[in-house]
Amino acid sequence: MSDSETPQLPRESRDYRHPVPEGRCTFDLSLGRSRVRLVDLPTAWTPFVEEHYAPFAQAPGDDSTPDLVIACREEGPRTVVPLPPPDEITVLDVQSTGRRAFCLRSHWQDGWFDLEAGRGELVLTDRLWDRFAMSVENFLRVALQLLAVENESFLLHGAGILEDAHCHFFFGPSGAGKSTATAFSMPRDALSDDMVLIDVSGEEPFACAVPFYMVYPAEKRLKGEFPIRGAFRLRQDSEDRLSRLGLARAVATVSASVPFVHELGIPHTGLTELVGRFASRVPVYDLHFTKSARFWGLIRAL
Repeated sequence: MSDSETPQLPRESRDYRHPVPEGRCTFDLSLGRSRVRLVDLPTAWTPFVEEHYAPFAQAPGDDSTPDLVIACREEGPRTVVPLPPPDEITVLDVQSTGRRAFCLRSHWQDGWFDLEAGRGELVLTDRLWDRFAMSVENFLRVALQLLAVENESFLLHGAGILEDAHCHFFFGPSGAGKSTATAFSMPRDALSDDMVLIDVSGEEPFACAVPFYMVYPAEKRLKGEFPIRGAFRLRQDSEDRLSRLGLARAVATVSASVPFVHELGIPHTGLTELVGRFASRVPVYDLHFTKSARFWGLIRAL
């Protein structure tokens, strides 16, 4: 394959326009030091949970104490939040109902969670596979982000690529080229092509794999914690070059890729402090790259 030839990540062949299988299952989902338990999710473990949350989902054990227990039920079919116009993004209606309590509604999902009480509820209103999966995952992403921030961590929107047991993190707004950079990084392993957990609770920040992906195939998904060698904001360009960001600009740039928190009303100073810890310990760069794998030569030369 030439440097200018775009590689293709494998995609699932399943037709997602059919209902999820009948059944009920309870499982724990881990995200760094946070753990959420879904109770009586109205579908079968196989294939739904295995396809979407392996290898992060596990049956509850006597030695596991979740931070948040979510009771699940089915109600419908109905649309909870009106659908957006064609080609517009999914609507998440999030309201703060207390100091650490939130209600979260989307098109086919209604729910709430209280971090102080450690419990919540998820109501699902459509069994069509893609709608059901989107509803469960949107709820989990928001709840786990809030848990992560309380545990001195945060979800960061981007791709985490491994080389020499270290994580190189590629981030940027939608369309910046995260999936493209992931594809051109093969055969290196990826923590995710969509989102990574950054833990800044210790002296050295590290990246944790998460159960949230875009197109990266299930058989390639990893678990684990890895030291971070650098963070790279992607900018598609006609040449490949790197420029390191100063601390203030790095904090602002990384903060812009932290999903959910601003709209949920988490204090800005708290988020800034966490991102500041990260940016003061991990070099942050602007990476101008062509649609090729040549940018890895620049990274290796650092």
